[in-house]
Amino acid sequence: MTEDKRQVNFSLEEVKRLRSLLDIAREINKETDLHALMLKLARKTSEAMEAERSTVFLYDRNSNELWSIVAEGEHREIKFGADSGIAGHVFINRQPLIINNAYRDPRFNRDIDRITGFKTRNCISLPIINARGKALGVLQVLNRISGDFHQEDTEFLEAIANQAAITIENVQLFEERKRMFYSLIDALAESIESRDPYTAGHSRNVMHISMKIAEYMGLPSGEIQTIRYAALLHDYGKIGVPESILWKPGDLTEDEYEKVKTHVIHTKHILSKIDFEKSLDKVPLYASQHHERISGNGYPDGLTGEKISIGGKIIAVADVFESLTSKRHYRDPLSAQEAFIRILEETGKEFAEEPVSALKEFLIDEGNIIEDSTDTS
Repeated sequence: MTEDKRQVNFSLEEVKRLRSLLDIAREINKETDLHALMLKLARKTSEAMEAERSTVFLYDRNSNELWSIVAEGEHREIKFGADSGIAGHVFINRQPLIINNAYRDPRFNRDIDRITGFKTRNCISLPIINARGKALGVLQVLNRISGDFHQEDTEFLEAIANQAAITIENVQLFEERKRMFYSLIDALAESIESRDPYTAGHSRNVMHISMKIAEYMGLPSGEIQTIRYAALLHDYGKIGVPESILWKPGDLTEDEYEKVKTHVIHTKHILSKIDFEKSLDKVPLYASQHHERISGNGYPDGLTGEKISIGGKIIAVADVFESLTSKRHYRDPLSAQEAFIRILEETGKEFAEEPVSALKEFLIDEGNIIEDSTDTS
């Protein structure tokens, strides 16, 4: 091959790899799930390197092991000591390593091939190191189809490993922030339920039913998550209602009932103070509309039909169904069948048809009602 041809081939390969890096950057900007991100990164790496598969190992500090968050071609998790095998050697020494005859290298762990059934011929491994110099894991590319790996390949893979380090840390920080946020939401729900022993568990049950209705309606996952938290917190405004009214065993006076009705206003006001991320910004709205009715007979705003949000319509159905099927100090619970028939009788008048139909499908699938016995005609 002439020098000119070699240069042309080199340039084409460089262009291909630069495009791969650009593709990886685009995918990273679209995805927030760490496993999905690493899977895309592994696939793009294998494609750019013309290799059979790539693996991303992360370090588990608690067990002092490396584990495969992604291993192309494998459904099972690969796990081994952080100082074991070629990946372990790279992790400990924090230096790239090229092995073009794996079975002749004493550092190669043949047990992994024995377990997976994959035959490793050659590999290139690089440590994934963050900006503070902390090793997070190892990027490993196996079996180059066109021949051996070379030293210049490490430059391309270092760019990917650096991007992986940034991505891993960002996603982990994001997921940690989400866990903290969700634990706060759970604590809020727990705090309001602890005020009224008669309705303990109500909010979580309404959340479960609301999510099932939303799923059976085929709503997007982001919408389902919004409904989840709105349902969990739908009664939070009861924190502003006196316990003497909440716990009253007999009928409420008109004045007392009006005070109870204010809980949805309190709910919206309190939840609006929480800085929800953009995907959850409708939580206060959905939560505060669970007593609205499509006839306009609900509260607090007497909204009708399409003026009520989809979340409000769903939580309204879930809230009534859960209340009817739960024991209260003033009555015994209804069966799922009896409760659903009551809701069905008000469908098209008080409750929207779509969430009621979804509730019916869910209850039938769960074996809680018999389809033919819900006919009220």
